[in-house]
Amino acid sequence: MKTLKTTALFLAMTLLSILTVKAQSPQAKPLNTVITNYLALKDALVSGDGTVAEAKAKTLLASVGEVPKIGLSTDEAALLPKLEFDSRHISEVNKIAHQREHFASLSNNLYTLVKKLKVNNTVLYRQYCTMTKAYYLSETDKGKDPYMGMSNCSKVTETLPAAKK
Repeated sequence: MKTLKTTALFLAMTLLSILTVKAQSPQAKPLNTVITNYLALKDALVSGDGTVAEAKAKTLLASVGEVPKIGLSTDEAALLPKLEFDSRHISEVNKIAHQREHFASLSNNLYTLVKKLKVNNTVLYRQYCTMTKAYYLSETDKGKDPYMGMSNCSKVTETLPAAKK
């Protein structure tokens, strides 16, 4: 009986430590900074201001570089250079049309990473712009479209719940 209690206690402690390690992922804080900077870039694209979008993309690029690759799967780690590529391109031009093209790719790659890691602090909505046939992430379910700069022309296709703390 004592062995059974000891074994049960050991298993419970092991499970708790595994769950704690997942909750304390080294990517959690830096990835949430990336999400915050992505949303700021999205808002700049909504307003149609290429110069502001250029500056926001520089901030985003710097934050992507802070996400540690340690603990990421090969597929997850492969998304970081893609995020850097699109952020860099957006940060190097102030032509809004070109920025929006790269934003579509950036959005798809960030969505994939956030969905896999499940460390986002806030609920995110994956929205689809029917006019441009492109996706983006938004902090509200009534997002303003960064591709067309319009309200209410996108639809929510998926909700990414906030990570449990």
